[in-house]
This record gives sequence, C-alpha cells and structure tokens, in this order.
Amino acid sequence: MFTTTTAVILLLIGASLDYSSCRPHVSFPEFALNNYFVALGTFLFAYGGHAAFPTIQHDMKRPSEFTKSTILAFGIITIMYVPVCIMGYITYGDSLRDSIINSIQNSALQQAINIFITIHCILTLTIVFNPLNQEAEEILNVPLEFGYKRVLVRTTTMAAVVFIAESVPKFGPVLELVGGSTLTLTSLIFPTLFYIKLSALLHRNEKEQQKIDGEVTTKIEDMPFSEVIKWTPKVLLIFFGIISGGAATYSALVRVFATDFVPPCYVAPFLKHFNLEQDEATNCCGTYQNITTLNDIKCAKSDFNFYN
Repeated sequence: MFTTTTAVILLLIGASLDYSSCRPHVSFPEFALNNYFVALGTFLFAYGGHAAFPTIQHDMKRPSEFTKSTILAFGIITIMYVPVCIMGYITYGDSLRDSIINSIQNSALQQAINIFITIHCILTLTIVFNPLNQEAEEILNVPLEFGYKRVLVRTTTMAAVVFIAESVPKFGPVLELVGGSTLTLTSLIFPTLFYIKLSALLHRNEKEQQKIDGEVTTKIEDMPFSEVIKWTPKVLLIFFGIISGGAATYSALVRVFATDFVPPCYVAPFLKHFNLEQDEATNCCGTYQNITTLNDIKCAKSDFNFYN
C-alpha cells in the first residue's frame, strides 16, 4: 500500500513537471474500436485479483466482513488509478506506451518509481501466488508442514514466472491478452456464472418446496448447466462471455502477433547489435515524439502506429 501510493504520487509529480513542455505539443490517437477492447484487458488486469480472494477471505479474522474490505480496496485502487490515467493522457497523449513510467522525463523520479513498483511486486507475490502454490503443492502431495518440499515447489514456481517474464519481448500485449482472456474468466464470467447458478438454484428450489411431516422444506440438489441457462436471462451470458471476453482476447492477440521480437535480457548482452542505451531511452512527448524537458534525455524510437 505504501509503496504503491508513493509510486502514484511520484508519477503525478513527474507528469506535472512535464506538463508545461509536453501539453502544448500533445496529440491524441484517433478513435479505434479495437483499442477499447485492448484497454478492457488492461483494465481487468488492474482489478483482476479475484482468483486470490477466496484464500484471502479464508485467512481473515472476520470473514463476514470481506465485502467491506473488498469495497474499500477497490475504492482505494480507483482513487490511485484515475488521477494517473487522466494526467498521463492529457500530458503525453499518443506518445504513451505500455507503461507511463517510461514517459516520465526526470530520470531520478523514473528510477524511484521503478524501485517502489518493484518493492510492491515483491510484497504482493506472496498473496497473488498463494492459490497457484497451494494447487501445485496439492497435486505434488506436499505435506502441510513446512519443509524442503514446499520450499522447492515455491522456488521453482517463482523461477518459472521470472523466466517467462524476462523472455517476453514486450509485456504490454501479454498483459492485455491475460486480462482479456484469463482474468475476464476469473473476474467477470466465472463469478457471475457461480452467482447465477446459486440464484437460479435457489429460485427453482423455492418453486419446488415439499411438505414433509407437516413442515415445509426446500428440495436441495445440484442443477445442471442447461437448467442454469433455463432459469437465467441469456443476455447476461452473451454479454459477459462473448462480447467482452472474446473481443478483448481477439484484440490482444492481434497486438501480440504484431509485436516486434526483442531479445530477452539474458540473451541480448551476447548479441553484436545489443544497444542498452536504446532500451533505456525515454518515450519523449509531442506529436513527433521528440519533445524533451531536459537536454540530456535520449528519446526512444518513435512509434506512430502504436495505437493503430
């Protein structure tokens, strides 16, 4: 919480410092329906912690107050995200890339933000990876007691995640793909279907009450998916399942296949044409992406088709 809040404050400060130089030359991307579905994947990724929620609620001292904590958490996240989105958009326009951090032209602020975001990720891994680690330990029959097997499984999981993260050329399209597909399922479709099934089951059982020994009881039994459809408006399933998830996944796949390959960090130093300075360059602002606030800033290669 502290690291994220600090990073957000530094982002707003950095964008404010760049505002006077970048705003007069800003240009905005043209309307493209595909970009909205891509943004949906990014949006869902930002709010996609649902898969870890059951384990968090299970470990709470008062699980009945989980709803309050969820509303508070989403509210705080929104309060932090919205100012960054607005300030980044009006300051940098279409010069923004996968991350607003690379658009901050004050190198000290940029590195400080990276440090706080890194600390945030390290502290969050324990919570986010908990369901995955528990599932892996169950499949491999790892004892519940602490031991070398648990350390080995969790270390292997972490190493695999780091390897994949470093192997991906550009994380933005992958983030959009995961958000549009996997997180659409875990954040929108599955919770909705689970709730719909429980509601439909309750609705059907209310209509099938039986009198046993003079008492009214409810017939409790499972409901097949076909009956869930029967007792539920189909528009909900079509909207959440096909339109949102399908369009976001398709749009993200288009970007993934259109992404230029960049050698991973563990391979690039061994290549003859490895250019570390270019990789560390700043995304300069302005219509032609060449506006800088300081003289010692090296601009990254312009990409005028990023949003097309």
